[in-house]
Amino acid sequence: MDSLVEIIKESVAEVIGTYTGETPVLRRQFVKQDKVALGEVTAVAGLTGNKLSGAFVVSFSREALFRIVCALFGSCPRETTEEVEDAAGEMANMICGAFRRRFEKQGITLSASTPSIVTGKDYHIHTLCKSDFLALEFDLSGHPLVVEFCLDRQS
Repeated sequence: MDSLVEIIKESVAEVIGTYTGETPVLRRQFVKQDKVALGEVTAVAGLTGNKLSGAFVVSFSREALFRIVCALFGSCPRETTEEVEDAAGEMANMICGAFRRRFEKQGITLSASTPSIVTGKDYHIHTLCKSDFLALEFDLSGHPLVVEFCLDRQS
C-alpha cells in the first residue's frame, strides 16, 4: 500500500505542480468505506485492465479548483461554471494518466474512461467497486483536494 500511496502522491505533485507551481501537501491517507464525496466538484473515471476494474476519483473543494483554474487561465472564477467543471475533468484526467504510467511499472496496465463530473455538496458517488477506496487528502494552499482509488479483481 505504501508504494500505491507514493504513486498517487507523485502523480498529484507532478500535475498540480506543473500547472500551478504549487506543491500539494499530503494531509492524511485513509481507507474510505462510505460513498459520500469529499469535495464540491468531483471527477470520476472508470478503470479497466486484464481481469481488473476500478475507479479513480478526484474531488476538489471549490477554493482549490478555483486556484487551479486561476493558474491555468489567468482569470479567477467566482462560481462553478462549465469551464471550471471542464478544468476539473482535465486535471483529474492528467492525474489519472500520470498515476497509470507509474502504476504500469508495477506490471499492471490500466485504461481509463473519460471522467464524469459531479458538483454540489453532500452527494454520494456510486461506482462498481466492491472493495474500499484508498483516499489521500492533499492540502493546496489551505484547500483540500482528495484522490480516491479502488481496484477489484474480476473472475
